[in-house]
Amino acid sequence: MLRRLHVRNYLLIESLDLDLRAGLTIITGETGSGKSILIGALGLAMGERADTGAMRDPQKRCVIELEVDVHDLDLAIWFSVHEIPHEPVAILRRQLDPGGRSRAFVNDIPVRLEVLRELGAHLIHVHSQHHTLLLNEPRFQLGLVDHVAGQHRQVVEYARHYQELRSCMAELEALRNEESRAQSEAEFIRFQLKELDGAAPLEHEQEALDQDLARAEHAEELTQALQQVEDGITGEGGALGMMAQLRQALGRTARIDPGVKALLERLDSVHIEIKDVGNEAGILASSVVLDPAQAARLRERSDLLLRLQQKHRVRNNAELIAIQTDLRSRSSDIESLAGRIVSLEQQQEKLFTKSASLAKALSAGRAKAVGPLGRKVETLLRDLGMPHAVFKFDHSGGTCGTVADLGPQGIDAVRALFSANKDRQVAALDKVASGGELSRVMLALISLAADSQGLPTVVFDEIDTGVSGEVADRVGSLMANMGAQRQVLAITHLPQIASKAQQHLLVTKSTEGESVLTRIVPLDQQQRVEAIAQMLSGRKLTKAALENARVLLGQA
Repeated sequence: MLRRLHVRNYLLIESLDLDLRAGLTIITGETGSGKSILIGALGLAMGERADTGAMRDPQKRCVIELEVDVHDLDLAIWFSVHEIPHEPVAILRRQLDPGGRSRAFVNDIPVRLEVLRELGAHLIHVHSQHHTLLLNEPRFQLGLVDHVAGQHRQVVEYARHYQELRSCMAELEALRNEESRAQSEAEFIRFQLKELDGAAPLEHEQEALDQDLARAEHAEELTQALQQVEDGITGEGGALGMMAQLRQALGRTARIDPGVKALLERLDSVHIEIKDVGNEAGILASSVVLDPAQAARLRERSDLLLRLQQKHRVRNNAELIAIQTDLRSRSSDIESLAGRIVSLEQQQEKLFTKSASLAKALSAGRAKAVGPLGRKVETLLRDLGMPHAVFKFDHSGGTCGTVADLGPQGIDAVRALFSANKDRQVAALDKVASGGELSRVMLALISLAADSQGLPTVVFDEIDTGVSGEVADRVGSLMANMGAQRQVLAITHLPQIASKAQQHLLVTKSTEGESVLTRIVPLDQQQRVEAIAQMLSGRKLTKAALENARVLLGQA
């Protein structure tokens, strides 16, 4: 149960510390005083998203802290899974910082909002006015059936598998579309790849090819130059003969003068180098091939590579090879699409089989639950002043032969049927129920849901809309009975309901200078008499109103 609520700098609340009790707690106040602010604060502490402007002073931090007694709840595993200390009293805290940052904590451990929401769902059920409108929606009705039938775990499991199935289907559709698009370009990719594979470019081939082509195209010129060098060095009257004479001349005098000897040594060295140049020129001349066919082949190869480089808008073979590698990868990916599609089709079939099985189990549970649930609702509606009420769920379970048969909530459809009068046939709830009747139907369903799920705290935000008089007294009695089993908080405008509470909180709004403040205070017995008397007669307290208030409170 909730033990304490602390609020600071939230909407019209500057600071609030509110102790809460077991049983039924009633919250009253004039219209516009800020009663629903309390519901909003609880929602933030339970992980709801914060609206812009939630902070009273945007320059200060907004803090909402909820102290909850969890010692008798089976939550040890939950706390262990989320690595949060499991204490008898859990502290849920929400902080909204200037600048828009939001932070959440459980027992001073930072958590994600979804974790806070998950814990809050175990602790508190908040029912506001718009939920009564939702009662007319088939999807919401189906959720209530599951809630009362105790199928929360099965619903979550089905939703998880169904989402996996939908994701698999979306991925499969995307792959099929990709395959369709890829097939149109696959032929062109294969043509380009075949052309490049046929050319088989090598990374550094172009440089060597250019050199070989230049030699082939100037073979005769090279041969003549090399032979001329060879003849000029080794031929008759060539450089070697002249140098032999010079060496002979210096050799006769080298023993006389050391300087001449040094010149001779240098001349010997030059003689060796020139002789080597001549020999090398002869070898190179003999290696030059005068073959026009070879030159044509080299030119053809060079032209092929240059054409491919121009076609693919690259500068060299290395970039051409990169394109070849990319085309091969794309071709491989296209070929692998078929295999991936087959694999996903198999996965989809498995997910469908599992989802269909879960949907059938859910449907069976719903079919079993709707009859008893309708009868229980009728019993409660009689207690709430509708002795001839008939309530039932028209349940239809579909087939699940194909994926298209499955929906987010399974294969079922339910429609709440209702009649308040014995001379009227049941019809769709939204067609025949008044606002007060809708409120009582919802109260009955929430009461049953709270019992089936063991909810420790239930919060009602003006569920008494459209009721008055004796009916209001019966609604209050039902809330009080619920309060005997769990903590119930209810915002109300009706004195009959307010009189049933173990705790009465009064919400007031005041203007102080330029500021408007909302305050929430617990009332003692005498203050409760006056508050209920005001609900009966307005601002002006009358003796009769005070006496009626004491009667409602059992003090007369």
